[in-house]
Amino acid sequence: MAVVVIYPNWTIPSTSSDIAKDFTFDLSKLPFRALYYDATAIYLAFYIPILLFGITANILNIVVFNKTGARDNVTVSFMALSVTDLLYLVGISPFCTVLTIVFYVEEKLGIKLNWLIDKEALAHPSYWYSFVFYETSILITVYISVVRCACVAIPFTVKNIFTSRRAIVTFITFFISVLLLRVPVFMTKRVMREFDPISNTTKVVYKELDDGGLSEKLHDIMNRNILNWSSIVIVIACLVVMVTKLRTSARFRSSAGATHPAETQTGPSDVDLNNAQATSSEQDPGKQISESKSSTQTGQTKTFKGKKLPSSEKKKQQMLSNREAQVVRVVILVAAVFVTCQTPLMAYTLVRRFESQFDNVEADGEFMQFSKYLYLFSLITNIASLFTLINASVNIVIHYNFNSRYRETMKTLWKCH
Repeated sequence: MAVVVIYPNWTIPSTSSDIAKDFTFDLSKLPFRALYYDATAIYLAFYIPILLFGITANILNIVVFNKTGARDNVTVSFMALSVTDLLYLVGISPFCTVLTIVFYVEEKLGIKLNWLIDKEALAHPSYWYSFVFYETSILITVYISVVRCACVAIPFTVKNIFTSRRAIVTFITFFISVLLLRVPVFMTKRVMREFDPISNTTKVVYKELDDGGLSEKLHDIMNRNILNWSSIVIVIACLVVMVTKLRTSARFRSSAGATHPAETQTGPSDVDLNNAQATSSEQDPGKQISESKSSTQTGQTKTFKGKKLPSSEKKKQQMLSNREAQVVRVVILVAAVFVTCQTPLMAYTLVRRFESQFDNVEADGEFMQFSKYLYLFSLITNIASLFTLINASVNIVIHYNFNSRYRETMKTLWKCH
């Protein structure tokens, strides 16, 4: 099926004039036309600024994580996430740039640009291939959520299960799996040289082969729905387990403190908390476990000798409570950003499977015509692309506000310059 999308990513197949003549819908009569143009003029202005911010932020993330020198599971995971986010933003940059130029220059200003290469050949291949890295980032985000959950639920076995070596192997497996899932879509995309009789020149053009919509259907079901919905369910489930476990630990310490104030620090809940904190500050979970054991043993000694003061116990209890709150806030924030940014992408692909006209074109026997919801479809798809840019760019905000080691390393880098 040929790609036929109105501005800002509008293309009519150059060698399919017979198909173009058979479009039965008049664009001016389709619904949502005014909404599309008004909204596009607003959200498209954010494409390039978010791209520049995201690329810079992810490069900075990579530099900071490399500067820390730590090679534990959590640091490796966030390093990999920054790399895949960066590759996605770089890969989708031609698509976003072409959309912006076409809309504001050709559509709004009415200036016809002479493209040396077909603008669709510049924009669309990069769009489809860049999402391999974006979907890999989704799976890495799920992996990080599982590790954080495990640090709270099974703190003493985390180091042996989630090693940095296994993390690297897992991320490579994620990438290969996503790439294989997209092979059917890639098979229908072509960038080729084609003779243009109008200009009497040979140009590089972009083509989409008609496979009856099979590859598109498989892509929507596997990549855009099963992958995304499974990821969201896992992230939310990890959040529920973490919050439940931390609340149980808090109640245990509270009841233990009421009956045996001097023993409040010896409970296993403190170990759980310290390991949960390790993930939020990206420290080695195993190291934190050792430190927790050491502090527990020290606390037991001090309790036995009777040297612990009630005021210090209360202060320690308050500090642990604050750490719990921070862990919960971080996980809720990560889950909220992830779900919010994925919702538009998942929504329009799900609707497309139930509403045949919610697309750019539709087949009618031997002919193709504009779909009834062409403007609405184009609006939603471009807004979904904007949210993916945001999702790949905002991690630096979370790292800086909730990771003390990241923040200190960044300040050190600024002082060096």
